[in-house]
Amino acid sequence: MVKSVTTIKYLGLLCGTCLALSAGHSTLTYAQSYVKSEEKGAVQTFSFEVLVLRNIQHEDIPPERYRSKEVLPEDPVEPQYAQVKFLKAQPPKTLSDRIDQMLFGIKTDIPPEYDIYGYEIRRYMKSILTPADLNDPILITKKIEDCKKARIVLDYWRKFLNTEIIEIQKTIDGGDVTDSARTSFKYHERIVKKFIQDQYAWIDGNLAFLEYLQSINGQFQVQYPFYDIPDPKKRDKIDQLYNKRQESLREIMSYTPFRLMIY
Repeated sequence: MVKSVTTIKYLGLLCGTCLALSAGHSTLTYAQSYVKSEEKGAVQTFSFEVLVLRNIQHEDIPPERYRSKEVLPEDPVEPQYAQVKFLKAQPPKTLSDRIDQMLFGIKTDIPPEYDIYGYEIRRYMKSILTPADLNDPILITKKIEDCKKARIVLDYWRKFLNTEIIEIQKTIDGGDVTDSARTSFKYHERIVKKFIQDQYAWIDGNLAFLEYLQSINGQFQVQYPFYDIPDPKKRDKIDQLYNKRQESLREIMSYTPFRLMIY
């Protein structure tokens, strides 16, 4: 739970060093800053609230290290997924191979040129919440479009996997298939269905967060990891949406090919 910062951007102005900090929420920082008036030379005290929304890469940094200036806020390091030319994979030779391939790109890493669904989703989602971009309404619109493109790719992946499940089930029902193959298929089917559910929750969570930021354009300022939102209700809503998508991200990172995702 982060509770401190070296400098805080407040209403577009850079206020001085934070001197007093306490916390009443897992992501809410209460800060007091002293600012010198240019006109009268007087020192005035302002108390305000900002959200501290850390990327998953930085959640293990103790808040004391920010407060003592041992660690200064740094933007998350995003994974690199360049555009690739996709190739058609060889069809499975046996039923066992076909069952195993259900988890390709889900639990099993495969070369990017053959990972036509998962790789594209990761490519669209790799920079979906770049902190510096969230202050630009044009870039937020672009990120919303990327989220929707990732969702379309997921729609196609879901249809492909559903077809595979139906066809493999028909093969199992109509032939002399070992108990091992039946058990393996049922196990893989459960993983596939849970994965698709987790994928939609992850993409839709990020989409909901971005669309809300778009809807309150001009009413917030981001200087990672700090979100300055003067309106308490809007601040609570952003906090809720961010944490919801963060929970979905944790689920996605449990799938090996998606372990490098950070948003």
